[in-house]
Amino acid sequence: MNRSNKIAEGGIPVTNPVNGEVVDFIPAMTKTEADRAVEEAGKGFVKWSALPQYERSCILEEFIRLFTPKVPELARLLVLENGKPVTEAEGEFGALKMLTKGYCERANHMYGRTMPEGSGEGGGLHDITFTRKEPLGIFACIIPFNFPIAMFGHKVIPALAAGNSVILKPATSSPLTLMKLTGLLHKAGVPKEAVQVVTGYGSDVGDVLAGHPGIQAISMTGSTAAGLRIYEQAARNLTRVFLELGANDAFIMLEDADVDLAVKEAVLSRTLNAGQVCCGSKRFLVHHNLAEEFEGKLKEALGRIVIGDPLQRSTQMGALIGQEAADTVMSQVQHTISQGAACTYGGNRLDRAFFEPTILRGVTPEMDVAKDMEIFGPVFPIITFDRDEEALAVANQSSYGLNGAVFSREAKRALKMADQLKSGSVVINGGTDYRTVELAFGGYKKSGIGREGISFTLDEMVQEKNFVLKGVL
Repeated sequence: MNRSNKIAEGGIPVTNPVNGEVVDFIPAMTKTEADRAVEEAGKGFVKWSALPQYERSCILEEFIRLFTPKVPELARLLVLENGKPVTEAEGEFGALKMLTKGYCERANHMYGRTMPEGSGEGGGLHDITFTRKEPLGIFACIIPFNFPIAMFGHKVIPALAAGNSVILKPATSSPLTLMKLTGLLHKAGVPKEAVQVVTGYGSDVGDVLAGHPGIQAISMTGSTAAGLRIYEQAARNLTRVFLELGANDAFIMLEDADVDLAVKEAVLSRTLNAGQVCCGSKRFLVHHNLAEEFEGKLKEALGRIVIGDPLQRSTQMGALIGQEAADTVMSQVQHTISQGAACTYGGNRLDRAFFEPTILRGVTPEMDVAKDMEIFGPVFPIITFDRDEEALAVANQSSYGLNGAVFSREAKRALKMADQLKSGSVVINGGTDYRTVELAFGGYKKSGIGREGISFTLDEMVQEKNFVLKGVL
C-alpha cells in the first residue's frame, strides 16, 4: 500500500497492530504547518525560558501529579496503538515518572563556574569571569514507535527542564498517547507554544524540521538511514544533532559462561517488546562447547513464553508494530536461511503482526545478520566460536556499536573482552538490553551521536555563556 492510500479522509489512521482496527486518526501536516509550529515555538521559548528554574521544575513536577492517576487509561491507549503487553506499557510510565523527577532535580543544580584571574601576560589579572548555563532554543524531538513514553521522558522532559521549547514529532504508528501527555504538560502550566506536537510522515514534516533554520537542536531516535538524512539536512544550518540509531548488539558467551543465566538474560533481552528494542541482544556468539546446551535450554524457555492479547496481564509477548514489520522480520529470517543458516525453532509469522520466537543455527560471520542486518523482532541467530579473539572480531565487525554483553565466571577475562568491544555500553553477565534512567546511554560508530540519561543529557541541552567583570580587582 503506498502512502497516499494510507491517508484517509480523517487524516492518517492509527491502527491496532493486533487486529488492524483503526484506533484514531491524526492530521497529515504539511510544510506550512511545520513552519507555523516553529514560529510559535519561538514565542514559546521566550515565555518558558524567562521563568526561573525553580518554577519550571515545579510545573514539570505538577505534570507527574497529573499523569500518575491516568496511567491505567494511558497504558491501555498505548497498548492499542503499539501492541506491546500492558505490563510493559505501564513500565514506561514508571520510567517517565523517574525521568521527570530526576531531570528536574538535576536542572535545579546546574551550576556555572568561576574562572581564576589571569596570569598577567595573557591578560585578565584584574578580572572576574563566571559562567551560566542557558537553553539552546527550539528543540525538535523525533520519537520512535517502540518506547514512545520513555523517549518522551528522555527527550522532551530534559529539553523543557533546561528551558528550551519543544516541537515533538511522534511516529505515525504510535502518536496518540504522546498527544495526551502533551495536553497534560499544558494543563500543568507549560505554555502551549513551548511544547507542540507535529504529526505526519517524516518525509513531509520531519524533513522540514531537520532542515529548518529556526531549529537550534534535534534529538532523534530511529534508523541509521533516517538519522543520516537528518544529519545532512541539519548540517546546512549547523543545527546541533543528537542521534540514537541502529544496532546489532553482540551477546557473547565465553567457554566458562553460566548457561542458565545466559538463557534467562537472552530471553529477557530479545523478547521484550517482541524484540523491537534498539539495544536488545541480536547476535548470539556462543562458544562451541556450550552451543548445544544453550540452544536446548533456550528452546525450553521460549516454549514457556505466553504470546497473545497484549491487554491480558498474563501475556508476556505481544505484537510487532504492524503487519509490514512482521513481513520484514519474515523476509530477514528467510534471507538468512538462504545464506546457509538453519531454522531450528519458530520462524513463522502468527496472525497479522505477531512473530514467534525464532532460533537460527549455523550462522557464520560472513552472513548479513552477523554484520549489519538488524532484525527488529524476537530472532536468535547463534554464531559459534572457538577462541575469545574470534568472538571479539565478529562482534566488532559490525558498523554498529550500541551495547554489548559478555558472559563469563572470570571477572578479569570478561573485563578484558568488554574493554575491547567497540560499543557504548557493555553488560557483564547480563543481556545488552540494559538502560537505566541515569545511564549515559548511546553508541559508537553508526549507532549514533551523543548520550541520553539523567547523568548526561542536560549538559547537551544547554550552552555556557561567559560573563566578564573587567578590571574589578
